[in-house]
Amino acid sequence: MILLAVLLTANVMMAQKKDRTDAYMYNKNGQYEKAMISIEKCVNHEQFLGMKPDDQSQAWLYRAAIYQNILQSGDEALMAKAPNALEVVYESLMNCMKNPDFLEDNKQEIYQRVGNVMNTYYTMGADFYNAGKFAEAAPMFKKAYDIAKSLGSPDANDMLNFAATSALRAQDYNTALTYFTELQSNGVDNVDVYKHLAACYNGLGNAEQAMAMINAGLEKNPSDAGLILEKVNAYLKEGRGAEAVEDLNKLRELDPENAQLLFVLGTIYGDENNKDVYDVEKARKFYEDALAINPNYYDATYNIGVLYTTMANKYIEQANEITGFSKAEQEQYNNLIEQGNELLRTGLPYLKSAYDAQPSDDVKNVLRSIYVKLNMMEEAKALDGK
Repeated sequence: MILLAVLLTANVMMAQKKDRTDAYMYNKNGQYEKAMISIEKCVNHEQFLGMKPDDQSQAWLYRAAIYQNILQSGDEALMAKAPNALEVVYESLMNCMKNPDFLEDNKQEIYQRVGNVMNTYYTMGADFYNAGKFAEAAPMFKKAYDIAKSLGSPDANDMLNFAATSALRAQDYNTALTYFTELQSNGVDNVDVYKHLAACYNGLGNAEQAMAMINAGLEKNPSDAGLILEKVNAYLKEGRGAEAVEDLNKLRELDPENAQLLFVLGTIYGDENNKDVYDVEKARKFYEDALAINPNYYDATYNIGVLYTTMANKYIEQANEITGFSKAEQEQYNNLIEQGNELLRTGLPYLKSAYDAQPSDDVKNVLRSIYVKLNMMEEAKALDGK
């Protein structure tokens, strides 16, 4: 019985070696599907762990080579039968590297294949990123980083930074936070890391931690525009308009021709919820200054038109509160209506320009209401005919 058991084990081992040899030959002859079937029979057999370590490692190396050839074949039907081929290659190579003696004897081939896997993940990440598919790019860059880190590559942190940035742009703030934190623990301690960490915390609604990251970054570079802008965003989320204005003015000193900064200042001063800084005249001036720099700035064009409309409506609302019919009351009513109409006439060209640049139902409805209030019925009909 003991002899029978030994013979059965030997036969199993011989069968596994045959599968491994078959896989090698099929791969050599370009018969990749048959090679894949044979190598999977070998490494997934219940007795595979009973093989000698070097025989196991050789099987893993054959497996990596076969699946890499499938990936490089360009045969879509074949690749569809091995949808996780790249992961299989990586897993197989990692199993090879667990055997120090085998690794030493086959170092060049193994590391070259591992490097190819890393480059493939990186390229896939770059392709996704360039296509705007940031959620798909992040895990590809992360896998490239994991491999680069295992190889001790000096490019590892760059790959992790790409992964983190992709996750941030995908608004996957938890993943981005994890990656940027790891980047920091790897010794990357520059302003950009703090800026991105602040953006992550802002995205997660943690204003306190966001501000802590911003302040830590500003200690390194007090004039960094990106960090100051993150600080402005944090202040605005907390309704701290006055503090936001202070930092925006710092940014203007660094970049006086930045129309976007002027626009943001306009929105702050034009927001009635910012009681500490609300000032329609300042808002109007900032919008106009933004348009002086960039005449085609749609948001500034639309906002200044809405600002005039809002100011006009206040006069009209006051007029509608007059209920008496005395001569004095009628004169007051007419004066308020005329002041409101004058503001509507001032804001109308801005709204027309905004509508011409980007037609939308919202702007169209605002225009229609102005035309009706100003008794411009032909213009209202023409608008509805568009």
